[in-house]
Formats: sequence, structure tokens, C-alpha cells
Amino acid sequence: MTPTAYFTTTVPIEIIIAAGYTPVDLNNRFVSSQNPLSFVDDAESIGFPGSCCAWIKGLYSVLTDIKKGEINREDVFIAVTEGDCSNAKVLEEIVSLKIKMRTFVFGYPASRSPLQIRTEMERLASFLGTTLELSEAVRKKMSSIRKKLETMDKLSYLKPGIITGFENHYWLVSSSDMNGAPEVFEKELDKFLNEIEFRKKDWKHFQATKKIGFLGVPPILPVHEFIQEKGGVVIYNEIQKEFSMMGNHNSLEEQYTQYTYPYSARFRFEKALDEINVRKIDGIIHYVQSFCHRQIEDIILRDMMAEKNIDIPLLTIEGDKPSSHIDGRLSTRIEAFLETI
Repeated sequence: MTPTAYFTTTVPIEIIIAAGYTPVDLNNRFVSSQNPLSFVDDAESIGFPGSCCAWIKGLYSVLTDIKKGEINREDVFIAVTEGDCSNAKVLEEIVSLKIKMRTFVFGYPASRSPLQIRTEMERLASFLGTTLELSEAVRKKMSSIRKKLETMDKLSYLKPGIITGFENHYWLVSSSDMNGAPEVFEKELDKFLNEIEFRKKDWKHFQATKKIGFLGVPPILPVHEFIQEKGGVVIYNEIQKEFSMMGNHNSLEEQYTQYTYPYSARFRFEKALDEINVRKIDGIIHYVQSFCHRQIEDIILRDMMAEKNIDIPLLTIEGDKPSSHIDGRLSTRIEAFLETI
């Protein structure tokens, strides 16, 4: 039975694959489950506080649920602390104690130093029983998938509306673990790109007039679908795009130091605002998660937009627990925002 490496946010999956593990991003398992709210409730029932981020609670309960039916002593849990969530460190301890899995703490260096990120990746490779040389070979092999994701993403803004905001979100967010099977993921992506070729013939039917940039972490609520219902389309998913690791990179160190999510807010938003200009965005929705330090980054985003004289409507929205719908207050705010564009 192939062992699995479960993780709390994007890590170098090339190392995981080179080591013979199946990569699984627990975020994707959590939010795509039939009843994600039940996982939050389960975590709170054993003592996770209500004021703790719903994602942390969901990750723990999903992993607990998985381990009930899939017991493999070789499975590992990787918690990303530096560059993501400080709660992940405590989560790692709880997983080690209660689920009794082998665990590893991975940290992105705040300095974005290639030498430091290489050292961290070498630690991970050693823990999993592989080398960076083998991982580099996996990186090169996966470049075809990343190029296809880039093709899909470019079509999202070159022909606005031909790809829905949720479709763009789905393919990019899924690239964090390639759905656990890169070769299968690539074949499914090929089918989707072939479908888009047929849509191109009738692009006028799909054209959207309100082009939205979605900044911030992937939402725990069905925001993309609601925006589409109200006449807009998300043509830029900031963090999801970062998960896909697009662009030409010469090494793992370069790839994971250009990945903006785990580093400073200014570094992130510099790149994001460049994309906003390139894609000719009409309005920006900045999503923040309740009880997360990234809520405060909204101040930096607004200051940077002022510095750069970017005069584009901006709406900041907040999500807490998962739900299959958007509540009345939030739907009214988004609808009113779209009407101003």
C-alpha cells in the first residue's frame, strides 16, 4: 500500500512524489467533503475553541476520519508553520499525540533565501527518504502540467467568461497536490482544455462584462458561484494561481522562493497588483478568513493600492465556517459591490 503524506498547505510535492508518497492537501479534502461543517463541529466537541480558525479544526477532523479507514504506519503528516499558520505547530503536536502519526514541521524562511529554502527541503527529503536530485527530476517531469495550467489561466482573462471563476479556482487549487495523482490530473486537465476549445467557437455566449480579481486565501464559502450568478466572473484567483507554480524555473529553490503565499504581504501584493493591471480587472474582492492573521494584511493591500494609484473598486469580505450558501448580509454586500462596477 502506497504511503500518503498529508499536509496543511502547499509544500514541495516534488519531494513527496520522489519519495514514493501520495501527496494529499487536507484543505482540499476538507472543503470538498459532503458536510465540511460537521468536521468543524467534531473538532470543537473534543476541545478546539470556537475562536480557532475553521480550517485548522477541519484539517484535524478530516485527518482523523481518514485514519479510521486507512491505517498505514508509513503515512506522515507535514505541518507548515513558518509562512502559513502558527496554529499548525500545535496541530502537529495534537496529531502526533492523538492520531500517533509520524509528523514533520516545515518552515518557509522569511528571508526567501534560496540557501535556506534548500536546507529546509533537504530536511524534508531526508525525513521522507529521498534526495533533492530525485526531486528535481520530478519537478522537470511535472513542468508540462504547470504549463497547461498556465494556458488555462491565461484563457480566463484573454477571453473573459469562457472559463468560470469556479473552474479556474478548482484547477489551480487542486494543483497543490494534483489530486494525489499527477498523471491522472494531467489527463483530466487535457479533457477540460479540449472542452474549452469547443467553447471558443461560441465565445460571445460566454463573454462577461464585470471582470473580478479574487485576492486572498481560497474561500470556505461558494463565493465564485455567487459572483457568476450576479453577472461577474473571477478571472484572477491570486493564491490559487500561486499554488500552481506557473512560470519557468531552473530549480526547486527558485520555484519555491518565487511562490508568494508564505512570504511577506508586500511581496505577495506586488505580484498580485501587477496581475490586476495585466488582466484589466474591473473590481477586486479580497477574501479573509476569520481568526486569521491575514485579516490584517488588508491594511497593507489598501496602502499599496494608494501608493500605486490603483483606482479600482475593492471589497473586503470575511468567511468563518463552511457553508453551501452565502448568508443574506454577505450576499447583499457582494451584489451591491457588483452593481457599482
